[in-house]
Amino acid sequence: MNYQHFSLSFGFSVWLIATLIFRIWGNAFFLIENTFLLTTFFLGTIPSLYFLMNWVFNQYELTASKRLESAVLMAIPGMICDVACLKFHDAVFPKLTVEQAIVLGAWILWAYVIVVLIGVLKSRKDSSIAPSL
Repeated sequence: MNYQHFSLSFGFSVWLIATLIFRIWGNAFFLIENTFLLTTFFLGTIPSLYFLMNWVFNQYELTASKRLESAVLMAIPGMICDVACLKFHDAVFPKLTVEQAIVLGAWILWAYVIVVLIGVLKSRKDSSIAPSL
């Protein structure tokens, strides 16, 4: 399996596992009155995604440009599926209140931004010529 297919499959698998976890225990993660817990959860997403993505990058020994492509491919399946999940959040995440579903939506956006940002930063890290800002 090449890195493109693996990145798509891996991204879908991570999305599916996360969706099942939030479907079953989502009300325990999104305690909207507990700012400390929510902040910790949002910030804890960064090293978790960094570890997962680095594992994929290292498995396939990806060059800088391929890391960016891999990151985008990892994000695409979940982004597509989350459109329907959030639209029908009351059926997909029955234990979440509307307020918790809004926080879930914010966390989902946060996670995809982190995925793409890691891909961008890892693609620049090995470039011999630093891109100008």
